[in-house]
Amino acid sequence: MNLFNYISKTFLVLSFSMLCSFFTTLHLGEILSTEDFGFFNLLKRIIPMGAVIILIGFDKSYIKYFSNRAQLKIFKFVFPMILINAFLVTIIFNNIYDFDEIAISIYFCLTAFSFIIFLSSHARFKNQYGTAQFIQAGYKIIFFIIIIYFIQHNTINSIHITNVYQLSFIIPLLYILKFLFDENRIKKPASFQNFKKMLSYGLLFFLVNIFNLMIVNMEGLFIPYYYGHEANGIYSGLSFIYITVFVMIGTSVGYVIFPTLSKKESFNIKRLFIFTLIVIFLFSFFFTIFGDSINKLAFKGKFDSYRTLELDIMFISIGALQFINNLLHWFILGLANKKNITNYLYIIIFVLVVYIVLVFSIAYLGPKNFVIIIPIVLFSWFIKILMTLLFIKRIDLVKSLNP
Repeated sequence: MNLFNYISKTFLVLSFSMLCSFFTTLHLGEILSTEDFGFFNLLKRIIPMGAVIILIGFDKSYIKYFSNRAQLKIFKFVFPMILINAFLVTIIFNNIYDFDEIAISIYFCLTAFSFIIFLSSHARFKNQYGTAQFIQAGYKIIFFIIIIYFIQHNTINSIHITNVYQLSFIIPLLYILKFLFDENRIKKPASFQNFKKMLSYGLLFFLVNIFNLMIVNMEGLFIPYYYGHEANGIYSGLSFIYITVFVMIGTSVGYVIFPTLSKKESFNIKRLFIFTLIVIFLFSFFFTIFGDSINKLAFKGKFDSYRTLELDIMFISIGALQFINNLLHWFILGLANKKNITNYLYIIIFVLVVYIVLVFSIAYLGPKNFVIIIPIVLFSWFIKILMTLLFIKRIDLVKSLNP
């Protein structure tokens, strides 16, 4: 097995889809009102986060459970689970963000993306990493094409954006036909007991991933709630390029690390460590020197009045720490046993509680300016990485690798 060959395939598809997402965000940042741009960035966060809640870790336990067992027919349990959970999550988000006019559209987006995430896990289990990444991220390419066509003929607002999201999910969903074909070739169906075992393991993955996602998205969820969509649009414009690039690379690696380690395949930790150092050094240096010019060109100076060198350095550092977190997170989930994953969950919860307390305290006690919480975001990520590294060292996880 060539780990970096799989990573390169994943990165190729992911980078192209992210490039489309990148240009979409830049273009929408220019033509949308600041409030609608904030709404667009809110959707970008809550749809993936909602899918994590809906699947309750089943997409991860699917890989983990069948990595050392014969496959069973499982779709008869997955289908109703997604439909019911998506309905409940839509109600929750609607109560928080008042999506009344587009609640049905939000339900469709959450349902569709949840199926897409599950289908991409099936493809990764089959070592089809390029296909898996297109299933999961191909909607960004389609979204880009539709948006470019649409804005040539019409003005665009938040309702239009929601409708475009719905259209973008349709083509990746077609992979469900391939999944059903594969499942039809499996003779033995899963029993309810099998499903319960997968849910039990999945619940642990769900808790780990949802709390980790809450840390990842904390400022993106808090800013529109407390400071408003306009402030969220400014924050997104200032941080988008730096954080997106780091997250894109980390995600490419993470998507390969988890199934590789779950199936006990060979893994070269030294090469991954060298790769990590190179990525952090090169992109941090590049963004520090040229970041201001890149952002000025990308957004045509729209956010220049809010930008400072100090903010740029903090956003670059946050992006680098999120990149490291991606690698460490999937390393633990792919290699650790149930007991150690549970202990890792306690670390995530502790960091999240500290993060929430600090953000709310600073926001409510300080002036009503979202900039004051950015150092707290950086500090919280530093604590998360430090505690995760100490945890990996304490349980001696590296020694359990299959070289």
